[in-house]
Amino acid sequence: MLTPMVRQSAFFHTTALRLLVFAFVVLAFCSGMADAKEQPDCSKCHKIQMTGKVVHPIIKTGGCVACHTKPHEKDAKPMKFLFAKGAELCWKCHDKKKFADTVTHPPVAEGECLSCHDPHISDNPKLLTSAAPGLCYTCHDKTKFENKSIHPPVASGMCTSCHNPHSGPNKKLLLSAAPELCYTCHDKTMFSGMKKVHGPVGSGLCASCHNPHASPEKKLLVDVLPDVCFRCHSKSNFEGQKFKHAPVASGICTDCHAPHQSNEKRLLLEKVPDLCFKCHYEEEFRSRNSHPPVSAGMCMVCHEPHGADTERLLMSPINDVCLNCHPRIATAPHASGIGPKGHPLESKRRVVVDGKRVPLSCAGCHDPHGSTWNKMFRSRATTFFEMCSRCHDK
Repeated sequence: MLTPMVRQSAFFHTTALRLLVFAFVVLAFCSGMADAKEQPDCSKCHKIQMTGKVVHPIIKTGGCVACHTKPHEKDAKPMKFLFAKGAELCWKCHDKKKFADTVTHPPVAEGECLSCHDPHISDNPKLLTSAAPGLCYTCHDKTKFENKSIHPPVASGMCTSCHNPHSGPNKKLLLSAAPELCYTCHDKTMFSGMKKVHGPVGSGLCASCHNPHASPEKKLLVDVLPDVCFRCHSKSNFEGQKFKHAPVASGICTDCHAPHQSNEKRLLLEKVPDLCFKCHYEEEFRSRNSHPPVSAGMCMVCHEPHGADTERLLMSPINDVCLNCHPRIATAPHASGIGPKGHPLESKRRVVVDGKRVPLSCAGCHDPHGSTWNKMFRSRATTFFEMCSRCHDK
């Protein structure tokens, strides 16, 4: 049996335990009353502000009163019972430093967060008031982003794949400086690593030739070829000549030159003469007796690649071109045995060359590229005299 002292001790323990439980219940009840007062059930009246695909996190965690601290109180000074005005309200949760870099989006700089974001709910990510790029076009002219050629990110409405919507250290709010930004999609090895790199490419000036958004030209070029080239290269160097190389006359610079980089001089697509043989029939330049410059692939020793005032795009009149390498021909009678003065090197007398009647020149007897016959004669002959019958009667 329990002694009276033990029974009395048990009674006090039981009573103390009951009092402790009661205290916890009262405390919880009072706490609930306080929460109910601090976080009123706004949804009873403001149901539209509480439903949507994306809900402002503060509504879920702190309730409406986290921002609207004095709901329906007369002494609440800021509009809508907010505890601060404009962006200052947002800075209580969002890090202000992330929105105050070197370059700031004008709405951000002016504290107009609500021009892009809904403060409560939205059907769009980031609580945007509408989906991109439609949202961007409320300020930016949509027509500048529409054309025959559109940059894929622009066509997909992915403005923020290149631009920071708030602030950043780069011009135009770019996520990173060009050309590194471009290399997030474009293969860097296509624009660097070769012996010769186009000046604008090497300087990272992609936008000097390409429009980053949209263009009426292929490859998003800022202008039609060759005008885009003439922005840097003097147009006068390609105009005024009597004769023009066909690709130059057609404005197709990229038929011969790589616009970004190349392992060849002048950014040529291939080595000369292989580049020339893309248009000119190679077999016509491969003969038993080839002219040494032709054999060496030195086409531009005699020909201008863009334009010239002489036929065949020659650097100078044909005999002058020949005498650059064969000066002794002009100092002594040519084809000795014909007469004391030898055969004239030029005259007004016309001879047939490649089916055309042209004034006499070195090319009247010699093929400047090569021939099957000796001395690069134009017809079967082993001596000068055997060539005479081409022009003179026997």
